[in-house]
Amino acid sequence: MPQARPAATDNAVPTTINRQVALRLISAALGLPILLGAIWAGPPLFSFLAAGAAAVAAWELTRMANNVGKHPPTLVTITWAIALVVVGHVLAEDFSPRDTTRGLVAAVAFAYVTWQVRYARSRVRGSDLRIAVGIALYTGGLLAFAPLLRGLEQGREWSLLALLVTFASDTSAFYVGRKVGRTPLAPAVSPGKTREGAAGGLAGAVIACAAIAGLLRLPVGLPSRVILGLLIGVAAQLGDLAESWMKRAAKVKDSGTLIPGHGGVLDRLDSIVPNLALMYSFVIWGVQ
Repeated sequence: MPQARPAATDNAVPTTINRQVALRLISAALGLPILLGAIWAGPPLFSFLAAGAAAVAAWELTRMANNVGKHPPTLVTITWAIALVVVGHVLAEDFSPRDTTRGLVAAVAFAYVTWQVRYARSRVRGSDLRIAVGIALYTGGLLAFAPLLRGLEQGREWSLLALLVTFASDTSAFYVGRKVGRTPLAPAVSPGKTREGAAGGLAGAVIACAAIAGLLRLPVGLPSRVILGLLIGVAAQLGDLAESWMKRAAKVKDSGTLIPGHGGVLDRLDSIVPNLALMYSFVIWGVQ
């Protein structure tokens, strides 16, 4: 009898892992078609989705800050994050200079009025205000590149490339790390990540970028596809590590519980948001 207990405990770990993998697959099967459909449809649906993601991610980060005694103003932080995506949407649209100016002024005014209505008679610590600005820039500022990228020539294809290659990098890193991962990558930040998994993620990003860019008939040669794949793989893993560092600082396991198997929205966006800015910069400076 005493020998049977360890066997049951040993079997519990693979069962838990398999359940987590199943939840990840189900969430991806439900969420990916919605995301791809929004990219295909373009604005305003895609911009609306980006603004919603920025709002939820800003809320999750604000809750994480609350967990360690910091209190950035939640409503203002979310409003600023949304306003930044609105700015990206306005700049991406083919508006006249006058319309663009009006849109930018409206977004800034909306954020300012929200601040005044909620906090005109309260005192907000300077440290909390700086955290609010940082959260808004990290979420809304990076997600503002979603409508900007989608608004470019062949923006639908470039957006699909950024997301699909990032997913390929994440998936490759996850499975290679599980199968052969031995050497810790950054144990102080994320003990579960390994160098072998990181190498698998880079390889997956390069292969996916070379294949998908060709399928989408994007104007980028094979050497540039390899370079772009490497950059996407590196940015995805740095984004993942950055969010892991924030979660460790906030003493939480996940940013939220909205997405089964993944945690919060920020847990799903951490590797995507830096690649939106990267892909936009690549297209603007490297292709066009």
